[in-house]
This record gives sequence, C-alpha cells and structure tokens, in this order.
Amino acid sequence: MTTSVQEARGLSPRPGRLLHRLLRRPLLFALPLLAILLAAGQARAADITVLIDGLHSDKGNVLIALFNKPDDFPDGDHSIRHMKVPASTQPITVVFRNLSPGTYAVGAYHDENANGQLDTNFIGYPIEGYALSRGVRAIISRPRFIDAAFTVGAEGTGVRLHIEY
Repeated sequence: MTTSVQEARGLSPRPGRLLHRLLRRPLLFALPLLAILLAAGQARAADITVLIDGLHSDKGNVLIALFNKPDDFPDGDHSIRHMKVPASTQPITVVFRNLSPGTYAVGAYHDENANGQLDTNFIGYPIEGYALSRGVRAIISRPRFIDAAFTVGAEGTGVRLHIEY
C-alpha cells in the first residue's frame, strides 16, 4: 500500500529518481532567479560625478563629503563617504561609485592650510572656501540637507560645486 500512495503522488519508489527530480526542479528556477538578481544588482549601482571649480589657489587639499540623510549635515564626520584630493585651480572631478538610487547631498571645502578641518571665524562662519550641492550657502543659519539634496536614479548623476570664499 505504501508503494501505491507514492506512485499516486507522482513519487518514484526508487531513491535515485526522487533525488534527480528534486535537484532538477530547483535548478530550473534558480538560474532565471540568479540572472534577475544579477541584473537588479547592476541596475542599482549608480555613480555621482562631482565637478569642483572656483579654487583660488592650489595650496592644501579639497575635502568632499557625500550624505544620504539629514542627521549632522553638513558635518563631514557623519558623511557616508568622503574623499580628499590635492587642491588645484583647474577643475577637479571625483566620482562616488556604486551607490543605491536615492536622495543625496554633497559638500566640499578648500582646506588651504591642510589642517584637516574647515576653519571658521569667531561666530562660526567658514573662512575657507566651500560649496554645497544645489548652490546652498550658510547665510544666517546652518545649511539644511533638504535644501542641498538631489535625487539619484539608477543611471547616476553629475553635480557641480563652485567653491566660494
């Protein structure tokens, strides 16, 4: 009676055939699923290309920070990624690679004295050149993430930062 129940369910009483059937079906589904996952992973890898210009000297470094949330923006210590490149009076291009599509803001400053921090005056206003995405400037209050934020799709995007002193 056990044999007839197995055959009625479409199961072979032979262990070799049962194993073959179980292994064959997952492979048929796994290959297309793997192809979809690989394609989705590639589509999610966006780049942000940042063009920085306006530096008045080639002394020191330029520090660039990328943010994806408003917490502690624009403090570079809380950025999701950051870079440091030598200063140049010629345009500088940096690329943040392999990012998920979403909302980002970017900032940069010319650390002319190479002390690793944005120097400010006695009231906290920057005395070194800086720029934020979408041209946001600190006038009366601290810049807000929402004002500097831009959307990045799967194809990536470019941002221009013009350093002002």
